[in-house]
Amino acid sequence: MAKHYGVLTFDNRGPIKSWERMMLVQRHNARTEELPHCDPAAPEPEFLKGSASLVKDAQRELRLHGLDPSALRANGVIAHEVILTASHEYFVQGDEAERDRRLWHWVARAYLAAIKIWRKVTIVQMVLHLDEYTPHIHVVLMPLVKKVFARRPDDGERWTLNGREITGPGEFQRAHDEYAIEMAALGLQRGVSGSGRKYRPFAEKAAEMDEQCKRAAAAEADTVKAREESEKAEQARAAHWAEEFDRLKRDRLELEEGQRLLKVEQAKVRADMLRQEVTRRALASKEANLSKRSTQLDASRDKAAVVLVEADRIKAEAQRALASALKVRAHADTLMAMANDLETARLIQARDAVRAQADCVDDALEDADLGNQFALLDRIRPRGR
Repeated sequence: MAKHYGVLTFDNRGPIKSWERMMLVQRHNARTEELPHCDPAAPEPEFLKGSASLVKDAQRELRLHGLDPSALRANGVIAHEVILTASHEYFVQGDEAERDRRLWHWVARAYLAAIKIWRKVTIVQMVLHLDEYTPHIHVVLMPLVKKVFARRPDDGERWTLNGREITGPGEFQRAHDEYAIEMAALGLQRGVSGSGRKYRPFAEKAAEMDEQCKRAAAAEADTVKAREESEKAEQARAAHWAEEFDRLKRDRLELEEGQRLLKVEQAKVRADMLRQEVTRRALASKEANLSKRSTQLDASRDKAAVVLVEADRIKAEAQRALASALKVRAHADTLMAMANDLETARLIQARDAVRAQADCVDDALEDADLGNQFALLDRIRPRGR
């Protein structure tokens, strides 16, 4: 069988030391402000002692005991808040009637326990909350006690606020023990003394869960943001690669166009080289012809020189013959005439031969005319293209 525990805990925020803090406790206990962890359909707070006006009730108690609420010691303890409850499972066992019986039996026992535990001080407020996860009672205690002040013993006993009456040495242990005695009749056990385990109000748990939800939502938002940023980065990369692909495509088209133009230029260069080769070969042919004709002309000139030498020789012989003819005067005129005629005939023949050779040379030069050869090449060139 599962163990159920009676729970008594002091507010983990410490004692109430200001009226501002007291007002916060009032608003919380009276539910004058909405709380996210509370069920709005649950019953209203049940004031077992005191009223919803906690601040006014506390100040009235001070005045009844001769204390000025506005003249309290700075940072002094005004009150303590204690929460009484039990294990959640204790309240949810059985049917509705059983749950209702358990609840009000616990309320009665808790009320009596509070009166017994803090009988030496003033209970300003006891309020039952049924709108949270587990039913519980808030108890607001004011440590009003009579005391003889050492500095003014003649004044006798006076009322004062002394927090040690509630939280002094052994008081926490005593409060837990006496509360456990009352709860034992309900089957509720006391927690292990000195274990250090603290009661955590559902509001604190709810706040922690809310904080966890907020952190989870923030993590989810960060994840969504990271995913969106990743998608944006991916889109940016895709756009970059698309732009890079377009650029490469343009570069490839430009390269292909450049290669096409280069091929056209290469074809033009090859055509020009072909034309130059044809021209070179034509010039070489013409040069060979000119060289051949020049050789022929040189040969003709050599022959003419031989003829002239021969003519000179003949002339010398004629002169010798003329000299010989002088010896024969008688035959001189006849022989001279004959020699002159012969000489004249031979000279004419030599002249005609020289002229004939010269005419051949002129004809060779005319045949070797370069202008006519270039004109012939220009007529042939269009056909070669």
